[in-house]
Amino acid sequence: MKIYTNSNSAFPSQVVPDAEKATFEYGSQVASAIETEWFGAGRTNGNRYLTSFNNFHHLRLYARGEQSVQKYKDELSINGDLSYLNLDWKPVPILAKFVDIVVNGISSKEYDIKAYSQDPESVKKRTQYATNVAKDMFAAEQIQKAQQDLCIKMSSR
Repeated sequence: MKIYTNSNSAFPSQVVPDAEKATFEYGSQVASAIETEWFGAGRTNGNRYLTSFNNFHHLRLYARGEQSVQKYKDELSINGDLSYLNLDWKPVPILAKFVDIVVNGISSKEYDIKAYSQDPESVKKRTQYATNVAKDMFAAEQIQKAQQDLCIKMSSR
């Protein structure tokens, strides 16, 4: 089996014994390589952390409708002249509309979940409870009079 190794990498070799990998020096080399990869300016496009941060910031501005409109002005201008255009250059935050639609769609529940158990014992309990409620409803006047006369609770619930 041939193991591919890159001599241009800042990371130490991974084909060393586990005892060497357990040393402080090896861990320090790995940490240094990670730091160089993310924060070092040796990469062709600048450092990875700032590139990711700036990209995220740019996308966040665009989502809020706060992006620069200069690129649109450059597209529509004739030799830099915008005097013939009577336009509102404020960008329209389109994403906010879709966020509201999605959030309102999630929060407004147009249905209620009703779950009932189906096993025989639960059906028996539910039926007995419904029967007792019906008895209490039909005999409400008699139960109330008996409770007043005898001072005891008479309902079956």
